[in-house]
Amino acid sequence: MIGSNPENGHPIAAMHIQRALNRGAKLIVVDPIKTEFASRADVHLQLAPEHNIAVINSLIYVIFEENLVNWDFVNECTKGVEYVREAVKDYSPEAIARYTNLNPEDVRKAARMYATIRPAVITHGMGVTHFNHGVGAVCDISNLFLLTGNICELGSGDLPIRGQENVQGCCDMGVLPNIFPNLGSVTDPKQREWFEQVWHLEPGSLNGKIGIHKTEVPNAILDGRVHFFWTMGENPVVTDPNTNHFLKAISKVDMYVVQDIFLTETSRKADVVLPGVASSEKEGLYANAERRVQHNEHVITPPGDARQDWWIICEIARRLGATEGFNFNSPEEIWEEVRKCDPRRYGGMSYYRIKKHHGLHWPCPDENSMGGQSLYLDKKFFTPDGKGKFIPCLHVKTVADIEPAKAEFAKRVNLPPEYEVMAGCVDEPTDAEYPIQLLTTRKVYQYAGGVMTRRSKAIEEGGDSIGPIAEMNPALAERYGIKQGDFIKAWSRYGYIVIKADVTDIVPDGVIQMTYHYWESCCNELTSNGWDFISKTPTFKAAIQIQRIEEDEFLRIRELKRIKFQTNKVIYDDYHHE
Repeated sequence: MIGSNPENGHPIAAMHIQRALNRGAKLIVVDPIKTEFASRADVHLQLAPEHNIAVINSLIYVIFEENLVNWDFVNECTKGVEYVREAVKDYSPEAIARYTNLNPEDVRKAARMYATIRPAVITHGMGVTHFNHGVGAVCDISNLFLLTGNICELGSGDLPIRGQENVQGCCDMGVLPNIFPNLGSVTDPKQREWFEQVWHLEPGSLNGKIGIHKTEVPNAILDGRVHFFWTMGENPVVTDPNTNHFLKAISKVDMYVVQDIFLTETSRKADVVLPGVASSEKEGLYANAERRVQHNEHVITPPGDARQDWWIICEIARRLGATEGFNFNSPEEIWEEVRKCDPRRYGGMSYYRIKKHHGLHWPCPDENSMGGQSLYLDKKFFTPDGKGKFIPCLHVKTVADIEPAKAEFAKRVNLPPEYEVMAGCVDEPTDAEYPIQLLTTRKVYQYAGGVMTRRSKAIEEGGDSIGPIAEMNPALAERYGIKQGDFIKAWSRYGYIVIKADVTDIVPDGVIQMTYHYWESCCNELTSNGWDFISKTPTFKAAIQIQRIEEDEFLRIRELKRIKFQTNKVIYDDYHHE
């Protein structure tokens, strides 16, 4: 379990993991926080934050050193292992112990356990992807299971736990600026030609330029590339990084439209609010983290002027002059187009079969298929030659070192020109001015930005009555003269908040952990614009400073935050926006 806290963020997954442990499964946790699962783990590697690649490389080092490699699988089903072997040669457990705070013997124990117990599965969450090397860390996780052969059989492989419901489905449908709904690249002329035929478009109608990623939108507004911004079912004023930067952007955009079911912190700032429907009021399909496409039936009639999300999109398209392509009458009609656009994955998934079998997993290419509950059981990967590809990954000291390190490694091992190499580092190191590292996380009581759960009196006055807190180690609290429940002010290069202190040993010294559900102490006012340089996923981290304050100062600033977040005014503190 790497960078994942399912007992707080994914309780259903946590339930299955708990049952596995009760049956005798072994557990390795790689996490800077002493989570509940860490307390049950056979090995807890409590690494320094943002050092995933270094630790995974060290596990791989031990697997090579102690001859625990599944060479039969590696030789038959993979390529590029020699590059990874070279990449990890400087990552012995003793070497990384100097900068990860780990005991070398714990690293060796974890490596032996993972390599020798079968089947073994790796589960990971945003504690792997929210870094400037998130893609690299995922590649390194792939290196682990390719090296040991812990894939291509039931109960093994990779189980990424996604951030919100239907994240898998949104990505599968092409809600990304670089892919079509069949995962084909928009830069591929053959893909564009094929979709032009499917959608009855004139040749050359589809643009081959990659669009603007969601995390690029604030900058694109401020530099004049975006004039109209439409947010659906999201509360970015609370959940996006560098809140002040986002607020500055929407204060400048020509028109901002929000489609949601409540008047949120974000929809309060919109020029137009479109009333969508809740999950119990809509009919359609979802896809979960195991690629299972499931049907959702509406059971409640939407109130007032609320309309189905798909209907709103189609109606606006028609009013903008679209004469073809948006004339749908139901979600099932839309799904039939999906099946036509991506027959390899969805060709066999009719509404009838999805309902009959309570969901089907892609790939399900025809109606004789029951779908692929687990991928790669035939030992064939989704690569041109069908082989799993090892990707060398490096941990470096600074952002400025990333590209030179990749180039030096590629030259040293004579990498083929198109062969990938990954590298990453701590995105914003601490210093004398900002000596504390901020991590952001979730609470089991709250969901995402709290749009729905914070309207529950049972949660707000019951299970989560404590509200937002800053978790800090006793040693850190002592240095700052802070006691349990004290009021503190926290600030970074990007903003400031006030919050209550929670003194606990679950976080290491030098680190503060906050949850992102609360406008009152919106920790994303502190986080940077840092992102993964490939996926452009935000890092949601920052270096910060704190001080103890009195209650009257705390209440004064809380009132300023109420005006900032709970009114229609678009207010931002003009901090660092780069």
